[in-house]
Amino acid sequence: MQSLVFFTLIAVAVAQNATQPPRPPAPRREQFRVIYEWNAIDFQWDSPEDREAYLNTSRYIPRNVLISGINFYGENLYLTLPRMLEGVPATLATIPVQQVDTAPKLKPFPSWSANTIGDCAALQFVQNVEIDRNGIMWILDNGRIGTLTQKPDTKCPPSIVLIDLKTGKNEMERIPLTADTVNTATSYLNDLVVDNRDGDYAYITDNSAVDPGIIVFRRSDKKSWKIRDSKSMLSVPEAAIFRINGTTINLPVNIDGIALGPQFLTEKGDVDRTVYYTPLSSFHLYAVNASILRNESLSSKGDGALRPYVVDLGTKPSQTDGMKMDSTGTLFFGLIGNSTIAEWNTTLDFGVGQRTIARDPNYIQWVDRFTFDDSGNIYVVVNRLYNFIKNQVSLDEVNYRILKSHTGTKSYIYSPDVTPVTPTPPGASGAAAVGASLLLLAFAHLLA
Repeated sequence: MQSLVFFTLIAVAVAQNATQPPRPPAPRREQFRVIYEWNAIDFQWDSPEDREAYLNTSRYIPRNVLISGINFYGENLYLTLPRMLEGVPATLATIPVQQVDTAPKLKPFPSWSANTIGDCAALQFVQNVEIDRNGIMWILDNGRIGTLTQKPDTKCPPSIVLIDLKTGKNEMERIPLTADTVNTATSYLNDLVVDNRDGDYAYITDNSAVDPGIIVFRRSDKKSWKIRDSKSMLSVPEAAIFRINGTTINLPVNIDGIALGPQFLTEKGDVDRTVYYTPLSSFHLYAVNASILRNESLSSKGDGALRPYVVDLGTKPSQTDGMKMDSTGTLFFGLIGNSTIAEWNTTLDFGVGQRTIARDPNYIQWVDRFTFDDSGNIYVVVNRLYNFIKNQVSLDEVNYRILKSHTGTKSYIYSPDVTPVTPTPPGASGAAAVGASLLLLAFAHLLA
């Protein structure tokens, strides 16, 4: 009988170890440090004569080139350069991950010709990109250029552009978004997250001043729709004033940052994920399940149809532009007015789980976007956007920085897959219990 108890305890221990793998060691953390910084952005030109020609014709105006987005793949960091003003010769470019120069010249990506202004087959206005677990780059091309000028050019439509980076050919597949989803003159495709499930989805923030919302794009059939909710996606007056290092700016900007949480099982046993978002001019962070956004019928029901499903998680000490989730469910975000980078473990209540991980009024002036590499490092773009918008960029000062820190984690893109629960047929659980009892009785008989 004692032997039976011994074997039973072993069986229980093995079962527990199979369902609860040992926790990985806590990641080693380090302070953020500057790895790249620029007074002005310059490029790898085909020749010195080309550079002079661009300068002389105002196709290159150094003070008008702003770094906004950042992403990682292979040996490169990909940087987005939105064409808000004239004189931005390329809107997507790369620099090496391995630092060889503190202010490297940017290499247009995929090429100079693929960044030609006025060619709707080329990239026009890239605000942000994401690279999924299959090596596909998802590019948000607004089409419209000169958004901070008196007469923006609306020749080209807002589009999703896909590039398979694995092939090395860098061929672009362009999918213009439909007129019932975007408006060529007013839409502003700001940021996106990619969900590599069920045909690949992208959830995109459109912070249009006229019609803000979350655009859902399904790659499998290239279909898209927009879901709106004025209560959670519009800017609020009390958060529209930004104060950074003595500079004040009024920016009533709608839904902006977006992040995607790890997979989880619902009460019904289905797999789902949480989409987090916030307007730029807001102190609140909101959440909604991805399965809700995938319900295309909500797009035709108008404002308020999403509201019953949106959760207001609570407030932040300041406004947030970009944010990024890691593979374990930790959210990284900036707090603009506090010159701060913060994190939140999403398994904790938002009200008590926020933590400051970096604060510096000199080096952290307007946190924009984040990315992770494949070695456990996080990178963040700091771009002093408030000076750019107020036309106060000084080429005698550092205006753009990339900071780096080790977290020991990767992007949310690599969050573990979860298997849905298959419903148990009636009587199956009872049969399993009877089988286990018979097995124990057999052991007892053998050991008697």
